[in-house]
Amino acid sequence: MSKGDERRIWVALEDLFILLSIFALWPVILGWEGWVWEVLKYLAVAGLVWIFVRRVRRYQRRPKVDGSGSD
Repeated sequence: MSKGDERRIWVALEDLFILLSIFALWPVILGWEGWVWEVLKYLAVAGLVWIFVRRVRRYQRRPKVDGSGSD
């Protein structure tokens, strides 16, 4: 598997986790109580922080492009 394919898979997994995290908020909105929903909520927050850090690092490591427009 090439590095580009591996990166694409990780980005897709990150996007999927973001969607799951949005759905993890619904038990709170609907007023469902229970320790399972609390744990799910905190796991979602931790995962979103992890994804944020990964994406910031990926943005910082991107190739620099000269934006001057002159050749």
